[in-house]
Amino acid sequence: KNSSIAQFDWALFRVVLDWAMLLFFVYDALFAFIGAVAADTKQAQAIASPLVGIFMMFNGFVVSKADAPAALSWIFDISPNCYAMEAIVVKMAEKFPDQGDLMLTKLGYDKSPNTAEKGLAVMVVMIVVLRVGQQLGLRYLNHIKR
Repeated sequence: KNSSIAQFDWALFRVVLDWAMLLFFVYDALFAFIGAVAADTKQAQAIASPLVGIFMMFNGFVVSKADAPAALSWIFDISPNCYAMEAIVVKMAEKFPDQGDLMLTKLGYDKSPNTAEKGLAVMVVMIVVLRVGQQLGLRYLNHIKR
């Protein structure tokens, strides 16, 4: 028996939860880094807003990989939202073999497990780099001492 809450499959819920938590950690690290390098809150907002906007827009759904201009395709490779959205949509497509494959093709998503692994690796590297950058920013730009 496949139990679910509000017709939401538990296996899919787990995928959504995992990627949402990973996205939280990426954005937490990003905002901590920006807070550490910015001189004040206005500058931090000015830095963060375009980054968040670009990542939201290039999530693979609003602007799909298939429809994006070639000159901007590199943004998908660094967009944490794109990796999360792709992993979730690929998992959802498994329940709908015909429509799911059409949707994946339309969006330019890749069903191979390597894509999710690459997304996980990119996001973990982003977290580590941003946390190191946060520490360096606090120490050298804001002169925070122990």
